[in-house]
Amino acid sequence: MRTWTDADVRSTVALPQVIDSLERVLAHEAAGAAWNLDKTMTAWPVGPARGSAHALGAVDRESDLAVFKTWVNTPAGASALMTLFTASDGASLGVAEAGAAGALRTAAASGVATRLLADPGADELAVLGAGRQALRQVEAVAAVRPLRRVRLWNRTADRAHELTAQVRDALHLEAVVAPTVADATRDAPIVTLVTRADEPFLRIGHLAPGAHLNAVGAILPHQAEFDPALLDEAALTVVDSEPNARRGSRELREHFGVPPGDDWGAVRTLADLVAGKAVRPDRPRCTVFKGMGMGLSDLAVARLLVGGAS
Repeated sequence: MRTWTDADVRSTVALPQVIDSLERVLAHEAAGAAWNLDKTMTAWPVGPARGSAHALGAVDRESDLAVFKTWVNTPAGASALMTLFTASDGASLGVAEAGAAGALRTAAASGVATRLLADPGADELAVLGAGRQALRQVEAVAAVRPLRRVRLWNRTADRAHELTAQVRDALHLEAVVAPTVADATRDAPIVTLVTRADEPFLRIGHLAPGAHLNAVGAILPHQAEFDPALLDEAALTVVDSEPNARRGSRELREHFGVPPGDDWGAVRTLADLVAGKAVRPDRPRCTVFKGMGMGLSDLAVARLLVGGAS
């Protein structure tokens, strides 16, 4: 049984590979050969903030893999582990630290969504949020669109300036700090939200006509990054996992409702996009991808660790 540290993951797997691997896994999902184990979580007070514990998993018969990921997130720190098994005979393949893998899989989902939903000529990105996931989010969009500039906004300006330097040094892209949300998003064809906001701060008026929105930061039921009313104007709303979104996305729950009077019929999945069951509409007001995290994204990383083709 193997072990992979975060350093091993970073040296073995590149983000463009994970984007392609995830597309392959999503095609397996669309064909009925792969599926998620729904996410479960709990949360508790930690001083003025909250801690949370999570678990999810996935099976892909085509890749002969079953994976489980568990993690704990607190204001003082976080850690995550992923266990890998063969789906055909249950053999233990290994355990991987899942911090680096988690950033890769979250970014890869945004990469797939951007590849299939953003304007093909989109060359500028606005990123709102400058935490530990933000640089990978920029890298994911840069992998699927010819970016020429990145605008960054964060509630703490110092962190935005730090991220600007990282984008320039690591990705060799022009990057600037925007003083406000409106300045960051004005005329931007792609916008990524990657915060832990408790209240919505992005509204439809912030989005340019035709913009694509990746909302991947608020994954707890009390959190929200964008005004749910924004979804009234979205030509297409896509999630990675509908059960996880139904359970944990405050934005989508407030807009589409909860059983028995819910109205989720128009919500599509990334697997629908990959299979061609949903496509970017012509001249949309906007498109939205809400990423909650799912086991198949982790499996897309795992199949590369064990030598699966991208």
